[in-house]
Amino acid sequence: MRGAISPVDGRYGPLVSELQSYFSEEALIRYRLRVESEYLKLVAERFAPRLLERLSARLDEIVSRFNESGVEAVKAIEAETRHDVEAVVRFLRKRLDEEGLGEVGHLVHIGLTSEDVNNLAHSLALRDAISTVITPALEKLLQDLVETAYRERFTVIVARTHGRPAVPTTLGKELAVHAYRLLTCLRHIGEVRLPGKVSGAVGTYAGLMEVFGSDALDVSRRLVESLGLVHWLATKQVIPHDDVSRLLYELSVASMVLVDLCRDLWLLTMLGLVYPRPRGVGSTTMPQKSNPVELENAEGNLEIASNMLSFLASRLLVSRLQRDLSDSTIKRNYGVALAHLLIGVKNLSTYLERMEVDRGEARRDLERHPEVLAEAVQIRSRLRGVDLLDELRALGAGGADYLNRVREVLATRGLQASEILPKSADEYIGSAPLIAELVYNLVMKNKIVG
Repeated sequence: MRGAISPVDGRYGPLVSELQSYFSEEALIRYRLRVESEYLKLVAERFAPRLLERLSARLDEIVSRFNESGVEAVKAIEAETRHDVEAVVRFLRKRLDEEGLGEVGHLVHIGLTSEDVNNLAHSLALRDAISTVITPALEKLLQDLVETAYRERFTVIVARTHGRPAVPTTLGKELAVHAYRLLTCLRHIGEVRLPGKVSGAVGTYAGLMEVFGSDALDVSRRLVESLGLVHWLATKQVIPHDDVSRLLYELSVASMVLVDLCRDLWLLTMLGLVYPRPRGVGSTTMPQKSNPVELENAEGNLEIASNMLSFLASRLLVSRLQRDLSDSTIKRNYGVALAHLLIGVKNLSTYLERMEVDRGEARRDLERHPEVLAEAVQIRSRLRGVDLLDELRALGAGGADYLNRVREVLATRGLQASEILPKSADEYIGSAPLIAELVYNLVMKNKIVG
């Protein structure tokens, strides 16, 4: 979209087009129309039972066939009413009249306030977008990640703490750490159930009781649960945002978990242990460049997503007395935040698909840092009653003759180097391959992906 101000709709539009079905203006109007239609069916059960079957069929058609021309009609009405939900109400009444059902037009929206419609529409949009777009994208990324972790479970590399060589690990185990975190995030996201309320202008159900009498609470529950949401009993005019905030916080955490993965992969790329297969132009002036651009793009978008999601989650927990409209404009950014998340996830998946492992450089890196075996030496020595920590510290970090100096220290303390000093870094990777394998099996066993 050339004229787009937001990069979400402009430059990155093709990456997030799936979200338009849930967060565009057309989508929000359609969700509102669906809520109004489902509520009208419940009203008709009581006040127009003879028309219920025909009315239900026509309402379903109105919702399913709602398109761009319908959006234009609603927006034209809104230009007059200056109220978006009232515009939907009038549109639905007009459509019913056109279908020969004008006699029930006066029952549209009866007993409701606009927030009864809006909260349900937003919860439905979030639920559908998460289950249909966001979760599958995260699951694909998890599968790409865990398969790479499993494939590289025996690829030994230097682990670094504080940016300095520490002890050996495997690339697969390090990727499995991120996969396990993402798996946990997906579980938490999947556990959240979004809420809904139909309780009137100040949460007393007074308007609903005028329509349904003592059945008002039951009708409210029936409507909310029929939409697949959790009924929230006690509310102001606005529904408490608690459960939606839990979902947004979980998505924010997932975003930063993936930022951590981006940074680790970026650093491994910088160290030369992994690299992206060349694609396109890497630099306007340096012909040799093949840059991790997908990682860097993913990191930026995921940070934006995390900050937006955490802001939405915390800000929407509060409202002035019964309500004010500041939350309305904020909620319209649900889709923007999720779009940045989706862009990051897709770019991260693309990098994993392009990523190659330089096993030769991994081996050379280990050879440059023989000091990564020092922990093994000091533990094995202490198990034999000899504490070499101070002597090993005095040797410093590495050097071409490091292992020979270690052997000399061992000899002076009467220890056999063949018993103490690992023959190679491969001997001191602990359960690293097993961890990668267990995480792989855990993902596949729980069928989180595929």
